[in-house]
Order: sequence, then C-alpha cells, then structure tokens
Amino acid sequence: MRFFLVVLLLSLASCSNREKQSQQTKSTGVNLCRHSTYLGVFKTKNGYLIRIQHPDNKNKRFQFYVSNAAQHLAVLSSTHIGMLSALNEEKRIAAITDIRYVYSPLVKKRFKQKHIVALQNEQTMSVDQLLRSKSEYVIYSAFSGAFSQEQRLEKLGIHCIPNFDWREQTALGRAEWFLLFGALTGKLSESIELFKSIEKAYNQAKKSSVNSKEMISGNVTGDFWYAPAGQSFMAEIFKNSGLNYLYCQTKGTGSLAYSMEKIMKDGSNVKIWLNPGFSSKKEIVQVNPKAKYLPFFKDAKLFCYTHDGNKFWEMSTLRPDWLMEDLAQIAAGKTTKNLHFYKEVK
Repeated sequence: MRFFLVVLLLSLASCSNREKQSQQTKSTGVNLCRHSTYLGVFKTKNGYLIRIQHPDNKNKRFQFYVSNAAQHLAVLSSTHIGMLSALNEEKRIAAITDIRYVYSPLVKKRFKQKHIVALQNEQTMSVDQLLRSKSEYVIYSAFSGAFSQEQRLEKLGIHCIPNFDWREQTALGRAEWFLLFGALTGKLSESIELFKSIEKAYNQAKKSSVNSKEMISGNVTGDFWYAPAGQSFMAEIFKNSGLNYLYCQTKGTGSLAYSMEKIMKDGSNVKIWLNPGFSSKKEIVQVNPKAKYLPFFKDAKLFCYTHDGNKFWEMSTLRPDWLMEDLAQIAAGKTTKNLHFYKEVK
C-alpha cells in the first residue's frame, strides 16, 4: 500500500511540474514580428517563446524558450554583432568567428582584452574554445547548410539558434530579426521601439525617393557577373530608393549569374554602377581587365561600400533606412559626404 501511495504522489508531482512548465512556455498567441517570414517572437508568462521556420523545409521548425537574459553569446555573423551593438549589449558577446571582419570598436577592445574568443569558422570551429567562452547560446547563419556541431553542443547544454535573416525577401523582414536579440538579452521592449523607429524612417525614405537613370549592380566573379535577382530584398531596396535597376523584372530571390557578354549587351544605357566590390577603378581593372570594355565603365557613376566593408556588413541589415537614404541620394544625383555606407568609386 505504501508503494502505491509513493507512486501516486510522484505521479501527481510530475503532472504538477508539467502543468507549471506548460503555463510558463505557453505563448499569448500574438507574434510580435510583423514583417519576418521565418521568425516568431511570443511573450509567455515568464519569458519569451522563439519560433523559427526553416526556409527550405516547411516541416522543420526550431523552438526555444527564453526565461532569463543570456550572459554569454557566441555570434557567428557580422549582422549579429551589429544588432547587439544597437542594444549596447556588446558585453554579452563571448565568441565570434574572425576579428578581422568586426567593425564595432568595443568588440575589438574586448577581444584584445581576451574577453572574447575567435572560433574562425562556423562549420569547423573549436568546441573547446567555445566552452572556454562560457556561451549559453550559439547564433549561426547556416550559410553552408546544416550546423555540423549542433547535436554535440546541445548535449553540452549550449543551445544553437539559426538566424535566417539573409533569407528574408524584404528589408524590414531582415531587420526584424533584431527582436531575437532583444529577447535573448532581456531588452525586447527596447528592440521593438528601435525597430519601429527604423520602420518609420524606412517608409519615409521610400516616399521621398525619385526615379533615376538606369542602374546595374554587382561584378564579375570567375566566369559570371553576379547581381541581385528581381524579387530579392536588395532589389526591393533599389526600387524603394528610386533606382531604375536593370534586372528588376527578373524572377528569384537570390543572385543572378550572367556572362560578361550579356552584361555588355544589356548595359548600354547604364548610368549608375553599384557594388563593384572595389574602392577604385584601378582595382577593378587589375582583377578583371575586361571591365574597361564595359559600356558603362568610363561614363557611369560608381558607388560601393568597400572602403569600410565591415561597417556595411555589420550594420546595414538592421539599418535599411540608412541604406535607402544613401541609395536615394545616389538615385537623385545629390550625394553628399554624409552617406552612411557608400562612397564614390573613382
């Protein structure tokens, strides 16, 4: 009889714990993300529920419950650093991939002081180094597919969170991943307010944009010229900035790959060349001597962000309003010295 009583008490306690856990993780049902296709952030009784949909597999969804602010984060993309910097939470960054690609002065300083470790590569990073960083979460971008270390790290108590901001089709959808970092750092309210201000500025910049002369983007890598497809978030920004993008009518959300011959044929009326990947025309010709034969090489206006590429990659995802302000000035032919990311290539 005593045995059955013990079993009954244990069963009741188990049910009580499950019910308590269910109440804690049960969301209000209101997704705080309004633009993102793949991220969902929900308030719960004692924290936040994060839901992430895999872009290529409708049946695969990641789910995390955050009850306390993380003290140590491993962030494997520049955009993650930029979002934490906007919240003034660089102190929570414990691990990065490569310090050479960091813009944030504070992160550089903390790395020099050995508060941050470098993991070098997302797929082949040192687990020992990661453990030394005491990171509770690893936020990765999955550019190379599945995260090879995920199962091992989960067993060690380190949660792995995929960030698919780069798969979003709109600029505001990308920027809204900022809310993920707000939830992880206990600053969700602050991240929502800042995102609203970015959203407002982006829409205001869009309304003030004007149509410009024909524009092309990209450059040759190997045998192909790579440029944003017409349904990509970058093409959306071009359009909203008032730029008349040459390939705005193409299908797809990724990159186009065209031959040099096609670019020469299509680009006869191009007056603006964006993102050639170099800071001077001399560098462009050194890497690709055929570039000087492009119909727009000599007379078109060239602009790029490569004079400070780390700043661009770290901050432009969160600040599409700044990016569009730059491009709107370029579209109108009224560029100043106060561009956020871009500089004329001469």
